[in-house]
Amino acid sequence: MAAINTISRSVKYGLHYAASWPGAPLSVLYKLIWMIVLGVGQTHQYNYIIRHYKVHTLIEIIDNISICLPFSLVCIKLVIAWTHEGLLRSILSTMEEECQTYAVMDTNNLISKTAHWCYRLTNIIISTTMASTVFYVIGVFTSEGVNATTPRELLLKMDLPFDTSKSPTFELVVIVQYFYQASSAFIFAVFTGLLLMIVLHIGCQIDVMCQTSSETPYKNEKQLKFFISRHQEIILFAEKIEKFFTYIALSQLITNTLIICCLGYLIVLIIHIENGFPMFMKCVVFYISVCSEAFVYCFAGEYLNIKSKLIADTAYEFLWYDTHPSKSRLLIPVILRSQRGFSFTLGKFANLSMSTFAAIMKASGSYISVLLAMT
Repeated sequence: MAAINTISRSVKYGLHYAASWPGAPLSVLYKLIWMIVLGVGQTHQYNYIIRHYKVHTLIEIIDNISICLPFSLVCIKLVIAWTHEGLLRSILSTMEEECQTYAVMDTNNLISKTAHWCYRLTNIIISTTMASTVFYVIGVFTSEGVNATTPRELLLKMDLPFDTSKSPTFELVVIVQYFYQASSAFIFAVFTGLLLMIVLHIGCQIDVMCQTSSETPYKNEKQLKFFISRHQEIILFAEKIEKFFTYIALSQLITNTLIICCLGYLIVLIIHIENGFPMFMKCVVFYISVCSEAFVYCFAGEYLNIKSKLIADTAYEFLWYDTHPSKSRLLIPVILRSQRGFSFTLGKFANLSMSTFAAIMKASGSYISVLLAMT
């Protein structure tokens, strides 16, 4: 029987695909391929925006920017993952070790339940993001069918150095572009799934620790030592999460705010356009996907803070008066540290929480109002 593990298979395969799984064979070659693919793709995408911004309408410019930004974010995520490969290896190995070590103490099967939820939720995140690429393709080519008088356009707007209007060049370029888009979307979602998986794991380990401490007699000083040492291990693990994800979260939420703003503006305008349903369908699914990505990052910060308070509550319930004063005094820093909470920050200058998500949506709404006033 295979050991229970909170590392989702879809995330593991995704990290292999992104050349980010520690110790994977031929990772240097795959990294080189990704650098070439994303470098060429982004160069042609931004060249198109720069060369055509004078002749395009505001709607077309915003649509092009909202398409380019996710690819730029994928580049940032990959660079951070590649430069912090040792840290990611430490995080993943710690997850495996903790699942094996503390499964014996898990009388309520919390690790098994968490592994199940990790598998389900990461698959939902990846599936939603991949579905947005399908709806994008449908929206692009359906709108071309409605406007039969306009020339054929590529799936992704790029300034390519050759003529793409004739067959079979057009079809081949579209196929390559969809593979480029789907691959980037997959990696985009994998890192979000990775964060959610790690945060659920640390929450599970906190639950197991608190459960073990509450179900055993408090008179045993050995139990007190376990609680304190386990708390220190969880703090170190949370610091690793913060170090790996803080700048990913910063780039993610800044980019998501801009994308939500752009897509919200397009959706408001498309509603009033005749035959605008194909573009509406393309934007709405993408909008839902981007909002869910921002929600996961903010939820992670909120979840860690809630779990930290659970540690403080468990420490308060300890029968400290049944232990030696020199031992019971060790609970004081545990309580004080737990009240402060685990920090999951936005570039190390702002804590992530659900209020952050509300602020992002509010800021996006304000930007949409400004863009509508400019139209």
